[in-house]
Amino acid sequence: MIAQYDLKVGDKTYPLKYNNKALRILEKSLGVPIQKIGKKLQNDEMGINELTEILRVGLVHWKPDITIDEADDIIDEVGLAKASEAIVKAFELAFAPPKGTGEQKN
Repeated sequence: MIAQYDLKVGDKTYPLKYNNKALRILEKSLGVPIQKIGKKLQNDEMGINELTEILRVGLVHWKPDITIDEADDIIDEVGLAKASEAIVKAFELAFAPPKGTGEQKN
């Protein structure tokens, strides 16, 4: 199960989750493999259009019909730096091994 990262501002919480569906949507909408998206996030190379789309897609599980304008409003509300940080943390959770998977160490 993919963990979510809660982006909080005031009394509002925006739950970011990059499950398989979200990752498929991102690849399709941005036209870039998910590994390249992750690298661009790590290297702070995302443009504002990409960042806004990544935020929007991370909220699809919470609000399936979320629009890009609503994602813009959330970024304006929480601030660009906090939104970017939350996206990176949520992305990290998406690729973390699930707890209790019994991973074998050699």
